Amino acid sequence: MVKQKEEKSLLLLEGSLRAIPFNIVLSSLLAAILLYHDTPVALVGFWLFSIVLVSLIRWFFCFYVIRKGLLHKSSLLITFVSLTLLMGTVWGASYWLTLPYLSQPNEFIVILVLGGMSAGSIASLSAYLPAYYAYIIPMFLPVIAYNFYIMNPDRAILALMFLLFIIMLIISAILNHRLLNQSLLLSNEKEKLIDKLHLLSITDPLTGAYNRRHFQSILEQELSKKRTNQSLLTLILVDVDNFKEINDKFGHPHGDRVLIETVQQLKKAFRREHDRLFRLGGDEFCIVLNNQSVQEIISLCQELVKIYPSNHMDGSFITLSIGILPIPVDSKANYDRIISSVDNALYKAKQSGKAKIVTFQSIN
Repeated sequence: MVKQKEEKSLLLLEGSLRAIPFNIVLSSLLAAILLYHDTPVALVGFWLFSIVLVSLIRWFFCFYVIRKGLLHKSSLLITFVSLTLLMGTVWGASYWLTLPYLSQPNEFIVILVLGGMSAGSIASLSAYLPAYYAYIIPMFLPVIAYNFYIMNPDRAILALMFLLFIIMLIISAILNHRLLNQSLLLSNEKEKLIDKLHLLSITDPLTGAYNRRHFQSILEQELSKKRTNQSLLTLILVDVDNFKEINDKFGHPHGDRVLIETVQQLKKAFRREHDRLFRLGGDEFCIVLNNQSVQEIISLCQELVKIYPSNHMDGSFITLSIGILPIPVDSKANYDRIISSVDNALYKAKQSGKAKIVTFQSIN
């Protein structure tokens, strides 16, 4: 909901950035017409100056909010609507200020310009309906009020037509607003679905750990960053000892529970923000660690091996074998060599009697 609100605010401001210059262009053309028909220069100049000033304030406000990323501010829409109301009021003033100097055809030119501005603003302001209302109501209120006020049947009919025109514009704005909401909703649902599909493509469905394909991608990224940042990278390869016998003896459902519990224990042991856990296949897991000393990692692994057998529902004695591969800052080893080295460390741990930790000493 918050994201959708910010998206609508962004559309509102971006649309206004594009539309505001037209206020200056059309007001300048209207001012030229008014001056041509002998409307006082001071009056037209004051009105045009007001249009330009308010337009610039609105434009820089929209630009500043977008540039500074202030879309979440609660006062944003209040300020925007206030400035839009001021803009509509200045446009409406063009009618009642110049009316004493206008012939009927010129009066209709002013009304035509107001109608064009109010219809054109649907695209930019319907993202937030109060802003649209604030723009068109003060724009046409003087026209309707004046034509009803003079108590002339023809003028009353004209005022009624203007009122119906505003109602039609409001209905159009509401329909456009609903269509925009549906589009944003569908867009957000699409993004959520894409994110969900992406997550499914990189995670193991049983344990929730990242899968092997994602491991290769992340490891290559980390190796690239390590060379750039000169940082320490360490891989830990973990294997559940005698897992095949566990599956054969207790069944696959129990084996699945063992894997899930293993992941939970690994997440508790390696819980820093940037520690990442992968299931490479079967009962084999890998943890990728950044900027952590080898001694600290060994201590964590020793504690994990120590407490792991006591953390199973049926009390069965299950152990872990662990291979550790610190990758030196100046190492130029590629992906295949790294995997081979950490596999070798894990193999030695299992050959040493299981429930062991072996650190690969050197990889260049």
